[in-house]
Amino acid sequence: MLLILASCSGGNRQLREKIMDAVTSEKATAAGYQVIPLATMTDFEWEKLYFFDEGTDNDFINNEIGFKWDGSTVPGQHRRLLFVNKGQVASYLDYDYTEFPLTVYGCEQDRWVYPRNRAQFASFKYCQDDKEIYTFIPVQCIDNLRDLMQLKCPENPETK
Repeated sequence: MLLILASCSGGNRQLREKIMDAVTSEKATAAGYQVIPLATMTDFEWEKLYFFDEGTDNDFINNEIGFKWDGSTVPGQHRRLLFVNKGQVASYLDYDYTEFPLTVYGCEQDRWVYPRNRAQFASFKYCQDDKEIYTFIPVQCIDNLRDLMQLKCPENPETK
């Protein structure tokens, strides 16, 4: 699966694989979620992380990050995590959410922009329309999604 995703998505493939491995490892604590320390997963300097949904064009991205970047529109069925450091794009990754169903949530002052010092994300799996979805939300806002933790997909008898 990782090879398929790596070939279908743009940007920092190594980081995308690290995030996928961390999110899908299902090492939930007694609280029902795991904490993913994004700042320790990167091997480059960054100050802010931005999240963009499919179809977001480069003009909108440039306006949000506050400088000109020669990136592309976020491809259809993809989402983008874009890391900025000192007025430059340090790295980015696009992922196909139909293959890796990771939903990024904002909260409080971090609405799709996450400073490095608040880059601890809670992650857990829930069920929506009989599909497993993974979450990525700043830890301080996990209570906003507690109800989703209870939504489990029915077990598939063919996988037993």
